[in-house]
Amino acid sequence: MAPPTHISAMTKSERDYVLGTNDAEISRLSLQHQVWRPHVFPFWNRAGLTRGKTVIDAGAGPGFASLDLAEIVGPRGRIISVERSGRFLDTLKGEAALRGLEQIEAIESDLLEYKWPESSADFIWCRWVLAFVADPARVVAGMAKALKPGGAILFHEYCDYRAWRFAPPLPEMERFRELVISSWRGSGGEPDIALELPRLLPGAGLTLESAKALQFAITPKDFMWHWPESFIAVNLDRQVELGNLTRTEADTMQAAIEARLKDPASLMLTPSVMLALARKPV
Repeated sequence: MAPPTHISAMTKSERDYVLGTNDAEISRLSLQHQVWRPHVFPFWNRAGLTRGKTVIDAGAGPGFASLDLAEIVGPRGRIISVERSGRFLDTLKGEAALRGLEQIEAIESDLLEYKWPESSADFIWCRWVLAFVADPARVVAGMAKALKPGGAILFHEYCDYRAWRFAPPLPEMERFRELVISSWRGSGGEPDIALELPRLLPGAGLTLESAKALQFAITPKDFMWHWPESFIAVNLDRQVELGNLTRTEADTMQAAIEARLKDPASLMLTPSVMLALARKPV
């Protein structure tokens, strides 16, 4: 596997991303979005997300969710995509222009520094965002400020990352997962941030309306299999880049994991994800 490209062109904030912002990561995020679409769309629909709504995509990344949200809200709706990586936003703006989605407004800002527009949004989409910020309570408070009365935040965050493993367990996979968790927390984030939502929400004046945890047992025949598979491919190189593994160690780990990935009899348990809806009182 070749190391990530465009490292020299990254800003410091983009280097701080646990997974980087290179082309391989953008491709992985596209696949990840496709894998989760069948579970996210019903969640959006149950929440009441429809034509004419204003949605803030908080931590939009390359904007794959923003593009779908723009199609749902239509030309009379509005999508405000807030993302600190200029590389990611370039991807979003290019694709939005190709599709003629003028209702998307891309804003380059760290969520901890963003000036949340008061009572402006019907919904806020927050997927794997709180897990990466140093002060989740501050971000949730800003989101609450931006919601209209009766508006809702739709969270998609991990609640048990250590649930991710092969069955039977593979030592190299166990070590890889722990390296990911360690580098994640070392950057100031918390993988299992969904466990903190019952504490964070009341402090921002929000009510937890619904919550559902999702975990899957998957095989190489399942489309979802490509989600963790692509993550491993990108993140092993990232661990070398961060200095957590030597190239030799990463290659040895990769060989052991790939043997399981190529085995049609393999079974993998995915990390547990929580879909939670928090409402601002009317």
